[in-house]
Amino acid sequence: MKRILSMLFAVLFCCGIASAQGDVERTTLLKKGMDVPEFSVRMLDGTTLTSAELEGKVVLVNFWATWCPPCRKEFTRLQKDIVDRFEGKDFVLLPVSIDDGEEAVREFMRKNGYEFPVAFDGDKKLYGMFAEKYVPRNFIIGKDGKIAFQTVGYTPDEFDEMVRGIEALLK
Repeated sequence: MKRILSMLFAVLFCCGIASAQGDVERTTLLKKGMDVPEFSVRMLDGTTLTSAELEGKVVLVNFWATWCPPCRKEFTRLQKDIVDRFEGKDFVLLPVSIDDGEEAVREFMRKNGYEFPVAFDGDKKLYGMFAEKYVPRNFIIGKDGKIAFQTVGYTPDEFDEMVRGIEALLK
C-alpha cells in the first residue's frame, strides 16, 4: 500500500511540474529568437528609457516585485554578479518593478542600499509585452534586438547560467 501511495504521489508531483512548466510556456509572450517590440518605460528617477536607447547592447530585463521572496533573493546578486561584472561593457541591466506603488520600490531600494537604476511598471504595460504572469522573470536581449533566452523564478544555478549566457553574448 505504501509503495502504491508513493508511486501515486510521484506521478501527481510530476504532473504538477509539467502543468506548471506548460503554464510558464503559455504565459511567456516573447520567446527565444523573437524581436523585442519598441517600448518605453519610466525610471524611478523620472526619466524615460526607450528600446531605441538599448540598440546594439546586451540587455537583461528583470521583472520583479518587492513582495516576491525569490525576487528579493535574486536582487542580492544583481549588484555583484551583474552590475559590477559587466560595467564598461555593451550591457544594460533593466530591473522593472511591477509593484502597485512606487513608494514601496523606493523604500526597498533605499533600505537595501541598491543604487542601480530601476524602472517602474505599475500598470504592467511593459510586463504585458513580455509575459502574463510569474516573477521574477528575466529576458536577455542580444545585440541584435532578439530574445536570446529567458528565465522564470530564481535558483542560484539558473542565475549562474544566466551570467554565463550574458558573457557569451558579449564576446
